[in-house]
Amino acid sequence: MQPLQITFMALILAHLLGDFPLQWAWIAKNKCRSAWPLACHGLIHLVLAWTCLLLFADQAFFSFPNQIIVFSYVIWHLLIDKLKCTFKARARTGSHWLSFLTDQFLHALTAAAAAILLCRASMSALTEVIRISGAAKANVLETAIVYLAVIFGGGYFIRAVTSGLANDISSEPAGQMANAGMYVGWIERFLVITAIVMQSPSLIGLILTGKSIARFPEFEEPRFAEYFLIGTLLSLSLSVLGGLLLHQLFYGTISLK
Repeated sequence: MQPLQITFMALILAHLLGDFPLQWAWIAKNKCRSAWPLACHGLIHLVLAWTCLLLFADQAFFSFPNQIIVFSYVIWHLLIDKLKCTFKARARTGSHWLSFLTDQFLHALTAAAAAILLCRASMSALTEVIRISGAAKANVLETAIVYLAVIFGGGYFIRAVTSGLANDISSEPAGQMANAGMYVGWIERFLVITAIVMQSPSLIGLILTGKSIARFPEFEEPRFAEYFLIGTLLSLSLSVLGGLLLHQLFYGTISLK
C-alpha cells in the first residue's frame, strides 16, 4: 500500500476515534454552545491524528511543515463541526441525517487533503491511487445496477402488487406504512443481497426473524398478515435473484453455500 493511502487511512482512524468513542458526552452536548468544549474536541483530534500518523504512517513529528498541516487539518475539522451546528439549529429534525452524512464527507475530504500535503504527493501519485482497473469498473457497474434495481425498482414493483391489500388495512396510518415500511424494505433487500454475495445465506433467516418479531402483534388482523407475507416473499424473491445474479458475475457460479 502506498504512503499516501496509509497516511489517509491513519487520519481517518484518528477521526473515527475522536468523533465517536472518544467524544465525551459533555463535548458532544456543549461544543455547539461554548468554545471550551470545542477546543477540547480539537485537542483530542490533534493528539489522535499525530498518534495514528506516528504509529502507522511514519510521518516526521518534528517537521515544522507537518505540524502546520496537521494543525490546519484540526482547525478545518472544528470549522466543519461549527458549520454542522449551524445547519442543525436551522434544519428540521428529520433532516439531521443529511447533516451527519455531509459532516462526515467533509471530514473525509479534509483528511484526504491533509494526506496529500503530508506526503507531498505529485499528480502522478494521485493518479496512481485513484486509478481503477477495467475489471473493477465492470464489477462496480454490475453491483450498482443490481442493488439499485432490486432495492428501489423492486420496492415500486412490490407496492404495485400489494397496493390493493394496503388500502384495506386499517391497523396503522397509511403515511406511516408508506414511509416506515418502505425504509424497512430497502434495508431488508440490501441485507439479503449482501448475505448471498458474501455466501452467508443463514443471515437471511435472522433478517426475516427480526422483521417478523417487530410485526407479530399485528398478525391478528388477517388482511395485514396477507399483506405482510406477500410483500415479504416478493421482497425476498427479488433479493435472492439479485444476489444469485451477482454471485454468478463475481464467482462464476450460482450457489447458496
